[in-house]
Amino acid sequence: MLNFISFLTLALFTISPVMANIKLEPSDPSYQFLFYQVIDANQQVVSLEEQIDALSQVFVGAPYVAGSLGEGEQGKYDKDPLVRFGEFDCTTYVETILAGAMSQSVGDFMPNLMSLRYKDGNVAFTARNHFPSLDWVPNNQDKLEDITKTVAHGSLMTAKTTIDKAPWYQKMEKKNLHCDDDSSTYCDVLLVQFHKEGDVFSPEIATIDYVPITALYSMAENFDAEGLNAKNSDKEKEINRSLLDRIPSGSVITMVRPDWVLKKWIGTNMNVSHQGFAIRKDGQLFLRHASVLHQKVVDENFVDYFSHYSASSSLKGFNVQVLKDL
Repeated sequence: MLNFISFLTLALFTISPVMANIKLEPSDPSYQFLFYQVIDANQQVVSLEEQIDALSQVFVGAPYVAGSLGEGEQGKYDKDPLVRFGEFDCTTYVETILAGAMSQSVGDFMPNLMSLRYKDGNVAFTARNHFPSLDWVPNNQDKLEDITKTVAHGSLMTAKTTIDKAPWYQKMEKKNLHCDDDSSTYCDVLLVQFHKEGDVFSPEIATIDYVPITALYSMAENFDAEGLNAKNSDKEKEINRSLLDRIPSGSVITMVRPDWVLKKWIGTNMNVSHQGFAIRKDGQLFLRHASVLHQKVVDENFVDYFSHYSASSSLKGFNVQVLKDL
């Protein structure tokens, strides 16, 4: 059998019959072209890990842009496009890659994307999986499997908070609605309608399991408020290799900040701040993600990424999900 890398290389230079009918977006045609070619190539691949690696690699270097997606022209409150292939925030990157890996053809991609982003695939702002620990993770358990307990291997912890969507809706302003003219009466009326959408929601308890950052090291006592103690200059000796080996390449990694105090700014607390993929290359585990810090999609050494957070940081660990082979 033609190995995957060879097949993919060939595919990227061969326009398939499906691709011939695809309308490319002028803002990001090369990204979209390559991504759809990889979806076609995926039909020859058995491993979901390889598929996620190949699909996510297409966008390495793509710029980070927060909040660039909406419900499209049919959307009532957010008319930004349903999909962009040239820019991402952390979750839209994860959703795009997962939808591609779930697809047997290019035609499957958009339905799969909508099923990941919206509860029951209902494309509406109010049905969007806005909160990972309350919406995104629980609503996608038909597609994803939570293996955090297996990875943690005795060190499992659970984050818990109350997510209150009603005040979150109230915190939204006209600029969030992308009105053509935010000084118009129409925009004022739309904002009132939007705020009322939140009235149907009651506060809900949200929980999410996580592997504590300290478990990344074989000797947890060597992790203090400043990170690893200075006496442990050789970090390689302290890394918990067996734990890293239990994280499959292609896993969705969700950063957990238990009861993250955000109510003052957004109206509610949260449990989650970021998402990405665990990708294994040449025996090393990396975090591939749309990074706010780097303002683009990057690969970072998995342990190094977490080593920048001290014990006093609100980031306490990570949740691990794998895509089911349906």
